[in-house]
Amino acid sequence: MSNESSPTSTELTKEDVTIKFSWWGADNRHEAMKEVVRLYQEANPNVTVEIEYGAWDGWQTKVLTQLSGKTEPDVMQVNYNWLFSYGRGKNVFYNLDEVKDFINLSNWDENYLNAMQVDGEQAAVPHGMTGRVNLMNEKLFSENSLELPVTYDELIEAGKVISKDNTATGAENKYAFTNMGEVSKDLFIAQMLFNKTGKVMQTDGTVNYTVEEVEEVLTQYKAFEEAGAMPTFAQDPSIENESNPEWVNGRTGGIYEWANSLGKWVGSYQSGQSSEDLVVGEYFQESADVKPNVYVKPNFGYAVSRNSKNPEVAADFINFMFTNEDAVKAAGDTLGVSSNTVTYEFQDKNDLIEGSVKQGYEVLDQYEQTVMDPYFEDENVRNERYTAIEAFRSGKSTAAEAAKQYVEKQQSALDKYYNE
Repeated sequence: MSNESSPTSTELTKEDVTIKFSWWGADNRHEAMKEVVRLYQEANPNVTVEIEYGAWDGWQTKVLTQLSGKTEPDVMQVNYNWLFSYGRGKNVFYNLDEVKDFINLSNWDENYLNAMQVDGEQAAVPHGMTGRVNLMNEKLFSENSLELPVTYDELIEAGKVISKDNTATGAENKYAFTNMGEVSKDLFIAQMLFNKTGKVMQTDGTVNYTVEEVEEVLTQYKAFEEAGAMPTFAQDPSIENESNPEWVNGRTGGIYEWANSLGKWVGSYQSGQSSEDLVVGEYFQESADVKPNVYVKPNFGYAVSRNSKNPEVAADFINFMFTNEDAVKAAGDTLGVSSNTVTYEFQDKNDLIEGSVKQGYEVLDQYEQTVMDPYFEDENVRNERYTAIEAFRSGKSTAAEAAKQYVEKQQSALDKYYNE
């Protein structure tokens, strides 16, 4: 069993110890991580790794509750924004610099490590970088004699054709594109704002958009819905993940999803039997000659609890996940492309990144990229944006009213982190 890259300057305890490891994801990731845990326990018979896992929905609240009660696991899969928002700029996780004899930090580019440093401490290590991409059902477009849309106008025209037989709330409706869930809608509209203005959402706690700029983008998004290119508020699906019947049965032309998570959508589409129908498409853009700059972020990282009684073992377990070839093979493509140099070498050597995930990263690499602000995905900040979006989509607010709320309430949420 290969583990040549693990640090050996300090001996790991041989006493019987138990640590707990938690993560979120879909079933394919759950099975992969269980095998990684089995391999670690096989290599370290004195260590028992208890596991806790679930779907993304509600996971952030669960972890925050655990941290507040000091009941969090020893090793946690963490989202990028948690590192900053949970402590309001202070690191609430174990400083991994203090256990660098057990986790080889030199396997990451310094810039990637810096993205997960808080208050001068290494709060976590990143698995890799990711961005949302368009996973398209090419078959649905070809059945309607359409090319995959690239511009906003092409998306609207495709929507008119594909949705021609739709009803107001029909169960068998078809769409050119569906943003599954509030995160997808929020990020899609955020990318539209970036496309339109060339400005990122926020800088040092300040929202960069005017009310007028947001109003124009919200109006454009509503035009997609009115053309039948996307579901309206009333038509939004009740299931907003990879089990959504529109997606599974081929009634939507595409979804907007993290590149590292495309595998679960390919697996659910037509029960995984028709992956040849799917392709990662170009980003939608206002005009054909202006290629967008796209948002990316560390897809997730791994942190150690400040309350862990065995931080060295926890760090060694993280290191094992990244540097043991069998563990990397067990993870397969469920975690996406890694920014850890040893992990990436194993992924490349064993052809672990393939299909839509590989294609997603290839498409990402064709665009200029900008790392999201750490507070971009903060739950409180995002909720203010999304509340404004849904008020507009549901008809409770005009575009102008929703845009004002989008800017002002998001700014108020940011002020709580920066000014209090």
